Amino acid sequence: MKTFLLVAVLVLACTSAKAQTFNPLLARALQDTLDHYVAALTNIKGMSASVSLPGHGVWTGTGGVSYADNPIRPTMLFGIASNTKLFVAATILKLAEKKALSLDEPIGRWIGTYRNIDPAITIRQLLQHTSGISDPLFVAPWMDTIRNNPTRVFTPEEVMGWVGAPLFVRGKGWGYSNMNYVIAGLIAEKATSKHIAVLIRELILTPLSLNNTFFDVKESSPGPIAHRWYNNVDMHDSSRVGLNTAGASAGALFATSSDMVRWYSGVLGGGLLDSASYRELTSFVATGGPSYTYGLGIENQSFFGHVVWGHGGSTWGYRSRMVYDPCMGAAVCGLSNSWPSGVEGVTLLLYNVLATLLPACSSPVEGASTVCQGEGPITYRTPRIAGATSYAWTLPEGMHGTSTADSITVQIASNAVSGRIVVQGVNAYGEGGEAALEITVVPRPITPVITFDGAVLRSNSIIGNQWYSSKGAIPSATAQTYTPTVEDTYEVIVTERGCTSDTSNTVRVTFTGVPSVESDRAFVLYPNPARGILRFSSTLDRCELINIFGQTIIQQNEPGLSLSTDGLPRGVYYLRSGRIVRMVIIEN
Repeated sequence: MKTFLLVAVLVLACTSAKAQTFNPLLARALQDTLDHYVAALTNIKGMSASVSLPGHGVWTGTGGVSYADNPIRPTMLFGIASNTKLFVAATILKLAEKKALSLDEPIGRWIGTYRNIDPAITIRQLLQHTSGISDPLFVAPWMDTIRNNPTRVFTPEEVMGWVGAPLFVRGKGWGYSNMNYVIAGLIAEKATSKHIAVLIRELILTPLSLNNTFFDVKESSPGPIAHRWYNNVDMHDSSRVGLNTAGASAGALFATSSDMVRWYSGVLGGGLLDSASYRELTSFVATGGPSYTYGLGIENQSFFGHVVWGHGGSTWGYRSRMVYDPCMGAAVCGLSNSWPSGVEGVTLLLYNVLATLLPACSSPVEGASTVCQGEGPITYRTPRIAGATSYAWTLPEGMHGTSTADSITVQIASNAVSGRIVVQGVNAYGEGGEAALEITVVPRPITPVITFDGAVLRSNSIIGNQWYSSKGAIPSATAQTYTPTVEDTYEVIVTERGCTSDTSNTVRVTFTGVPSVESDRAFVLYPNPARGILRFSSTLDRCELINIFGQTIIQQNEPGLSLSTDGLPRGVYYLRSGRIVRMVIIEN
């Protein structure tokens, strides 16, 4: 009768003051599911499973035994088999970022000539399984060669000599082959003079603090290894050297389930790879299956109506399955110490617990994506989220508002910065996947300063000016300067990138002896600018010409239709006749 560890392990970041606690209701549901199916599926000797959720931390649960009366423990490591491939693909991408190699290079640049291996195959085609290279591992007669030589160290070059006829012309089909990754690991070594095990540790394991993962044969295990059972035979005491040097970079890694979900969160949650590499990793190609496509060391398919990424792995004595929901940001790992086993199905059922109990992924946030400092209030909303009883909003620095509903009203502070508005549905089991809107916060223009030289108002802002009088915005007065025609109070507001400044200082314009009321708007002076003579559209009984200092230059007391400007200096003047005031420019 099986013995089960009936405790869910809540993995806390003990070294951090901000440790996350996994939701206890969700942890209980996961452990209950694990216990039920490990008990029901007799071919699962033992299993370790972990779930990583953003904001929740990591849950780990175990069931079954390593061997008689020795239950599986969370610290035990399992062979992850083909889940090694994502580590190798990410390592190759990191080397491409460092310009050590290129995905578009032919493999013939790095390896010698081998029968049935086209040297024009590119590194990308290896990682996508579109090379056409056949897979000799785990098929006769080479499977027997490995089994009969359990302690022998097989080299990649030796294994490459086993390759049979191509499955198809390079780039003209899709066919899964472990040899693609054996060759990729060798190319990484040729490009750097370091074994792929060293590169994985330097570029992935150490930066992500994955301290419970190791490359078999090349490295020692950092913890206890679960006994491996192959066709119900305990093979723990059998050497793994032949198996894991033949498979090498196609499947030689061991890990705990908690390290594996942290790995998936690290590489697929963003941060390990640059944006170009991430796009390469998740650019999926057709495989011939209606709902199964393949990226670089990672699969894309649909389970329970959700698009997920992941990979499976099988080797003599171990099976593994990874599931990653890019919407929720959730990673699920199931590791078993027996082959065959139903661990893949149990892992998917654990994922379904998340998909069923947690709120659905959020729909896009709706609202202005470009805002101004000091602007508001602005309302943002998201369509209602299935399964949510409330909503959690996160705002960029300098944006203020609170809400537990599907909308939030925000005030943009004067020091606000660009960032993301994020919303998640919430219920008793935790938060669902987030939706975000990138917000660009445009700084307000600097408050302008205006001056008056006696004739012209000038703003210190070159662009974006709008002049105002006491009556409001002055039509078409949008230049850096403005020449007032009546006594009034003037100011300016600057607009740049759709954002307005505070109002400038105010300047009171007065013309000595010149009335501030302008009447008879039908009255016209011409030509203006004047050269020698200034004509009127109707007879003036009396008029005077005043300079910008308020001094009367010419006084005409007789009725007339014109005024001589001969001999006057060039400049701005004002003609006054009763309540009529007009600005005149003289260009003698």
